[in-house]
Amino acid sequence: FYLIYLFIVSIILIEIILRFLPTQEVFKLQIVTPENPIIRYEPNKEATFSLGWNFYQITKKKTNNYGYVASKNYSKNAEPDVMVIGDSMVEAMQVDNKETIPQIIEKLDTSLNVYAMGISGVPLSQYIKFIEFAEKEFSPKEYIIVVISNDFDESLCSYKQKQGTYCFDKNFELKLIPFDGYSLKRNLARNSAFIRYVFLNLKIDWRFVISKLGIQDSDISPEYVGNTERKKSLEIEDLSFKVIDEFLSRISSIVRNKKITLIIGAHLNDIYTERNTTDSYFYKMREYLKRNAKIKGLNVIDMRPILEQHFNKFGQTFDFPIDGHWNELGHELAAKAYLKINY
Repeated sequence: FYLIYLFIVSIILIEIILRFLPTQEVFKLQIVTPENPIIRYEPNKEATFSLGWNFYQITKKKTNNYGYVASKNYSKNAEPDVMVIGDSMVEAMQVDNKETIPQIIEKLDTSLNVYAMGISGVPLSQYIKFIEFAEKEFSPKEYIIVVISNDFDESLCSYKQKQGTYCFDKNFELKLIPFDGYSLKRNLARNSAFIRYVFLNLKIDWRFVISKLGIQDSDISPEYVGNTERKKSLEIEDLSFKVIDEFLSRISSIVRNKKITLIIGAHLNDIYTERNTTDSYFYKMREYLKRNAKIKGLNVIDMRPILEQHFNKFGQTFDFPIDGHWNELGHELAAKAYLKINY
């Protein structure tokens, strides 16, 4: 009983200490239903984001009146010059707002008014719904869509169903996976600084722990390119090509003749190690996306040669030591690449 007492007291003390430190926080999602179908966070909230056990990167983030991470509120029918669509790359919790693609574009061209809609973990299927919503609510003049490695297969309901988002069912109809709110256990976990520190700051991966304990053979663990496996089954590849076809067709139909620019990410570790990626799932998807987007008349920015050239010249990296999202330099190069081909 004394050992149990010491353990409980220690956990309580650690919890108290971590509440005074910049332990990573997370925004709460609003409920998503057919009546309220667009995923977003609770509006007008603030959160501290940090990386690493020693909090080596700290940012202060906030949501605006529409529940998206941004420095400014959005106005209905505002007709912004540019709407940036994406997932965690656009949400960009890892960097200050002034260092994100939207605000860098505004800083470099002060005549532009840029909005952004980004939620961590959403794929191409959700981007379609983001664009539908943006057209009705804001009517932007043009779009930027940031695409990364896990945006393709995670658009399939048969592969992954993220609560609050849309995915393609077996008939390639968009299906909403409702989000009714957080369970009691999940709320408790989200409110615990100790649990957030372990899973978000330390990034403890229980699959890795299990393999190290010998419970699972670590040799069968897949190799990753970005946030997705380097190799996929032929069935997943074929379905992912279909996802790209549907995505390009639907967004072109929604925005009609408005300009769309795709910013396509790259696997950064392959750039750092000069590795050939032609055998990977992501390579196949990005090449197919680039080719067919150009046929549809979309602008395409392939970040691979841009980042590769900069790395070879300066040796600077574009992500964080334990986080694969773009750092300030990654966002800057993407924003400059967009302005270079558009203005």
